[in-house]
Amino acid sequence: MKTKLMVILIAFAMVMAIGCSAVSAANPIPASNETSGISVYIIANAEGSLKSDTDIVFTQGNGNLIDNPPLDSNGEGQATIAYVEKTVATSGNINYTQSIEVDTASQGSTGSNLETVRQIDYSNEGDGDSVGRMYSSESVMIEQDATAASGAEDCCLWGTGDEGTLPASSVRVEAGSEVNLKEGSVNSDSTARTVSNDVDSGIELTYDVSIEGSGQTGNDKAVGSAEVFTEAIIMEGSGNQTNQTTSMTYEENVRVNGLIQISMDTGYSSP
Repeated sequence: MKTKLMVILIAFAMVMAIGCSAVSAANPIPASNETSGISVYIIANAEGSLKSDTDIVFTQGNGNLIDNPPLDSNGEGQATIAYVEKTVATSGNINYTQSIEVDTASQGSTGSNLETVRQIDYSNEGDGDSVGRMYSSESVMIEQDATAASGAEDCCLWGTGDEGTLPASSVRVEAGSEVNLKEGSVNSDSTARTVSNDVDSGIELTYDVSIEGSGQTGNDKAVGSAEVFTEAIIMEGSGNQTNQTTSMTYEENVRVNGLIQISMDTGYSSP
């Protein structure tokens, strides 16, 4: 039976800029008076097995999160960043590096509340029996929901702003990858921003991943299967009413098997 060879390169970029008065919709949530940060850096090397689980959920609101839903009808909003990663490797050589930075403080247009970097190199030939496998999955998500706000409430609920109108909005964007390999490498990084005291900074998500051959074997291509995906649901209002004026959905999923190389760059920003 012939071995299947596939090389797929995916480049996906999505930028939303939906204007209303001087401020775009899908606005970031102002930071709390008390902020915090988490920083983690891990290096793990094993001849045998490795297991890693990461689960991060950060939600920021400009009202009371305890009584949501529903959101208050007069300008309440909340935003969530979530990151999930799982890796299980058996009967092989694995080099694993992961760094995570979480900062709940207000971010400018170039800042991030979440930054992750991950590098994995796996070969099932390292222990001599060549029967091992590595499974790894990862996803990052941002979600923002807000009711319309107008007039002076723009300043109080949403940080710096003018006397204009912030329309209602609901945005959810998620991107990720999954691999099941006999050998290969996975390199990925992600950023997410949903918190800023300046509504003009907007919200943002990026996710970049590349899956190719293992540096341990010198092969250009990984052996096994891989999948990458991006999903987005975007709904916007207009003015200070409850009417919905914009609706968009996007879904992309690509899977490869055999001798593989695959990469994906995903980006969402508003404004």
